[in-house]
Amino acid sequence: MRTSQKPPNRRRTLAGAAVAAVLAGAGTVLAAPPALADTVPVQYTCTGPGAPAGVQSLQVAVTAPDEVHQGTTASVSADVITTITAPIDLPAGSVTGELTLDLGGAGTGSVTATGFSNADVVPSGTPVSVTGGKVPVQFHAVGPTTFSPGSASVHVFGITVECAISGTAPVAATTRVLAS
Repeated sequence: MRTSQKPPNRRRTLAGAAVAAVLAGAGTVLAAPPALADTVPVQYTCTGPGAPAGVQSLQVAVTAPDEVHQGTTASVSADVITTITAPIDLPAGSVTGELTLDLGGAGTGSVTATGFSNADVVPSGTPVSVTGGKVPVQFHAVGPTTFSPGSASVHVFGITVECAISGTAPVAATTRVLAS
């Protein structure tokens, strides 16, 4: 009797699509933020191989300095929190992502936090934790600069799912920029 088996690369691609779909269903899955960061609810719509249909909800925390002097460059980090679990075992470093932060108030434009990854193996059935997303931000104008979550990308086993804000994202952090 003959049995049909999928080639190893096809199985890995299908597994990657399944993982990307689950992670996209949560946006980019990241660890809990430091104690001082508040979380805000954000709605995303995702596209790409295996992306779930409809709007997906997640919590985003942005950690930025309370205040800086005009012209200062400071590190800003972002974390996204969800309860979605891994559908398969995920090797350390197999999940990566980026998150755009839109600047408002005295700030203009956007910046992209990069470096998100899962530091440890994530066993199947357990929550995925991806950490390490940071971005340097230069503060040009005096006044409050706000940070709102923007688009996100999730990469798993060579598969990318893109997620866009559905509706309007709330302000997740504010930095007061003081005159030099």
